[in-house]
Amino acid sequence: MTTTSSPLKCMPLSPHYRPTVLCIDDDPEITHSIKLLLSIYDVNVICECCGRLGIWDIYRKKPDLVITDLRMPEGDGQFLLEQLQAFPKTVQIPVIVLSGQRNSQLAGRMRHLGAASFLNKPVSRETLIAEIERFIPLHESD
Repeated sequence: MTTTSSPLKCMPLSPHYRPTVLCIDDDPEITHSIKLLLSIYDVNVICECCGRLGIWDIYRKKPDLVITDLRMPEGDGQFLLEQLQAFPKTVQIPVIVLSGQRNSQLAGRMRHLGAASFLNKPVSRETLIAEIERFIPLHESD
């Protein structure tokens, strides 16, 4: 993975490169919906149910983008962000935080912890796709 002048924007190494998106949420309907939404694009989607397993996948599979819930068992989104910020190899991975919590200061707090983006649930498919495209290229599969 190489980066452009923006430290969060990931660019593919070659035209045949398939970006990897890691989706972490304890609600399997959310991860399934995101995987289904991205199924028309040429991306790999990995799904996990908690922050602890998500962090493990980040270290092992090195995704280009992480989409995570905020409140989860076994390592919430805040814990995940703190872990990513602690290591030079993971600090540049963009993270989109999704949350059903309605708190006017939450988005700022998540960005302060290193989130590249914060979206309130429910989020429209158009908004989520547009946000994902800020960080990885989405090309429809052949």
